[in-house]
Amino acid sequence: MKCKTIHINSRILRLLQEGDENAFEQIFHFYYNQVYTFVLNTLYNTTFAEDITQTVFITLWEKRDTIDPETNIEPLLYTIARNHVYRQTEQLLRRFKYEQTQKENIPAEYSAEEDVNNLFLEKILSELIEKLPSERRKVFLLSRKEHLSNKNIADRLHISEKTVETQIRRSLIFLKDKMKQYLNLFFL
Repeated sequence: MKCKTIHINSRILRLLQEGDENAFEQIFHFYYNQVYTFVLNTLYNTTFAEDITQTVFITLWEKRDTIDPETNIEPLLYTIARNHVYRQTEQLLRRFKYEQTQKENIPAEYSAEEDVNNLFLEKILSELIEKLPSERRKVFLLSRKEHLSNKNIADRLHISEKTVETQIRRSLIFLKDKMKQYLNLFFL
């Protein structure tokens, strides 16, 4: 009985090798469920299992002229399936890693309400800075907006570093006090 199965397979494989579509259909129908089950049990996804199983048989058809008709085709089908499962798994892992890095690199999104609140607070802060005495405002803006050191500010404005420190400290006290008032009103 075993010899008869090998003989039938050899005959069908020879026909497949010659491009016989009926031989291909016989192999397809005989092995489809086995290959599909193998892939499904590996990936646990019916869509991937269907796609990969189809790809296995497409690959078999494309490589039909390299098949040895005297060998069992089943190990070849499983090898092709396994290789496609590996490729699919690698693609999924790469996609997952890419999505993870994208999530890590994207700053937390603000809601529209948070955007409005931030714009409101920035506007208030700008208005309060404008209320500072002109020399104090210059010192504060050079420090906070242009990020200059106290020494650089002192050199640029021809004042002492101690004066720069005092002006910045007074500016911060004024701004904190006024911002507290606005925030209390804002949260009420």
